[in-house]
Formats: sequence, C-alpha cells, structure tokens
Amino acid sequence: MNSESLQDIILRVQEFLNNHNTVSIASKNNESVWAATVFYISDTDMNLYFLSSDKTQHIGNIQTDENVAITVYKDVEDWQSIQGLQGTGQISEVGSSDRDKILADYIKKYVFLDELLQNPKDEQEKKIAEQFTNIGLYVYKPNFFRIIDNSISFGFKQELVMKDDSWTIRS
Repeated sequence: MNSESLQDIILRVQEFLNNHNTVSIASKNNESVWAATVFYISDTDMNLYFLSSDKTQHIGNIQTDENVAITVYKDVEDWQSIQGLQGTGQISEVGSSDRDKILADYIKKYVFLDELLQNPKDEQEKKIAEQFTNIGLYVYKPNFFRIIDNSISFGFKQELVMKDDSWTIRS
C-alpha cells in the first residue's frame, strides 16, 4: 500500500516538525504521569529543543526518568483532518557549548521573542526577558515516530524506529 522510501518518510516528519510549533510531552515519575505542552524548534536529525524551568513537573519527572512520549498535531474539527506525530525518546539538558546557537535558532523561529527580549512592554515581559538567559534548554532525542494522517485514509500511519543510530521503517 505504501511505497514511500525511508528518505521520503524522514522528509515528511521533518516537514511536519518544521511546520508546527508546540509539542506535548508525557513524562512520569514513581507516583504519577504528567503532560506539558511547550514551544520547540527541531533540527535535521528530528531532535526537538525546548525551554522550561527546572521547577516544572515535567522536568522534575525527566530528572527521575528521561524516557518520554510526545505528540505534535494541529487541532482540527473532524476526524478526516487528523494529522500528527507520536513519538518516544529521551530528554536531557543541552550542554552549554550548544546553548547559544540553539537559542539563536529558537529566536529566529519565534520572532516575537526577539522584540520581547529587546523591548519588554510590561512587567510580565520583563520577567520573561530576565529569565530567558537562565532558563533550562532541553533536547528530546527521538527513538520512534509514528505519522498519523487521516487525510490519506482513516488510520493511515507510517512508523520510523531508530536502530543502531539509523532510522528504519517499521512495517
């Protein structure tokens, strides 16, 4: 039924990630599960980078267990329009040597941040600007992606699995 190559599917995932802004992250600790939605940027390896305080529930959970599930999707009103990504992987804090470049890319995608950081308009924006340079920067490194696309057909899916540091198609 599906004759797309591995590269075609990877490009589909990359395009989907580049065309969306928020990811929901499901994490867990020894007592409960939690979900949080954050803005992200992605790279060509389909890693997702996001900002978050180390005081949040999801970052606290990740310090206990780095394994997470994610979803990226657009809210729609009918089932035939559902398109999205589901994935699993690990989250860790980004090292200081990569931080400046990733933050610059983050500001490039979210242009409203540049104005906010340069000229905060109110106390809330001043608080955000002050926290921006010290807030935690994290990376989600995927090991599995499932593409869902009901616009192709109901229940259409394609799956990628990381195996020996390379993506493969799960059939």
